Amino acid sequence: MTSKANSRVLICGAGPVGLTAALVLCRRGVPCIILERREQLNTASKASTFHPPTLEILEELGLLGQMLQQGCLADRIQYRHVDGTVFAEFNQGILANDTRCPFRMHLEQSAITPLLLKNALDTGLAEIRFGAEVVKVGTDADGAWAELKDGSKFQGTYLIGTDGAHSVVRGSLGLSFAGEDYPGRVLRLMVRDDLNEFLPSVAGVSYLYTDDHRSISLLEMPDCWRVIIRVPDGISDETVMKPEWYSQVLEEFIPACKGRVDVIRTDIYSASKMLAETNLVGRIALAGDAVHLTNTRGGMNMNCGIHDAYILAAAIENAIQTGSHNQVQEAQQERLRVARDELLPRTDRNVVGKEEWLAYITDVAADEIKAREYLLGSSMIDISPSRMKVKDTAREGARG
Repeated sequence: MTSKANSRVLICGAGPVGLTAALVLCRRGVPCIILERREQLNTASKASTFHPPTLEILEELGLLGQMLQQGCLADRIQYRHVDGTVFAEFNQGILANDTRCPFRMHLEQSAITPLLLKNALDTGLAEIRFGAEVVKVGTDADGAWAELKDGSKFQGTYLIGTDGAHSVVRGSLGLSFAGEDYPGRVLRLMVRDDLNEFLPSVAGVSYLYTDDHRSISLLEMPDCWRVIIRVPDGISDETVMKPEWYSQVLEEFIPACKGRVDVIRTDIYSASKMLAETNLVGRIALAGDAVHLTNTRGGMNMNCGIHDAYILAAAIENAIQTGSHNQVQEAQQERLRVARDELLPRTDRNVVGKEEWLAYITDVAADEIKAREYLLGSSMIDISPSRMKVKDTAREGARG
């Protein structure tokens, strides 16, 4: 058995996944050092949906109250025709017996990373190095190490790679990251107006459909609405970013908004489906985007990454406490299975077969039993950490 105080863990990457791992470790008495290549926390607009199991984790870590003050709650998911007809609606209140948080929260990930970091630093067990660009990692029977671009080297009992889709940690280990790009691109508009003015009783998560099954998505944020538009093939990025193009799309899907929408930001991106061949090599473990990428529909990938970090950090503390690495191996095997067999397939189902999907969703929404089962999956409750059978030996010992 190794003393926790002498068992520093290295964390490469200070996004929401890495910082969740850091805070869980610190709360369990394990010191860590966070190595972040940027000079500050990333402020880019990225993931913004927090599902019930993730909110329960953040509640356990003492952050939910602060998030509730900043975020926007969405407890309805709505499917609408452009003529205003609501043909399917889900109320997450039916999950009240399944979760303490029967709603989604919309909040930029850049709002939660400072909270996670501050709470980790406040324990006195965390340290962060900005401008620390990791170029190489390695592992042996006793621990792991990371080498920085400036030649400095850090040692730890474990190293957690949470450095994103282009993970240097994963690349340094020579691991493949296999998959494919989804066809097409996505234009995201940030709209200042309250879309309730144009779409009465619109839900915080809404999908608008035309007669020929084309759609846009709407997501209510604390300071704006996000409008997600799938870009047709054959149209350049330059064209779709022009107000002349996207204004026509908005007016087709939201006729009442004609000429009256204030678009404050735009961006365009594509999505991929990727999975690493493994998430554990010796004492080096991967989590989040370094392991799995999905399309953005449903907002699951960051949530799954936070779940990865929560379970991995607990397993590492258990391993340090008991001297058994098996618990880390078991936890990582299960997280890879969840990504491969649950996360990627269910996010795939969100992008294929539009006509069949609409018929399915209309039928499910009309039946409360089916609706609850659907929401358990779309909210990730059925694959939440609380439902996983990961043995927590250290906590069991403490209770005994």
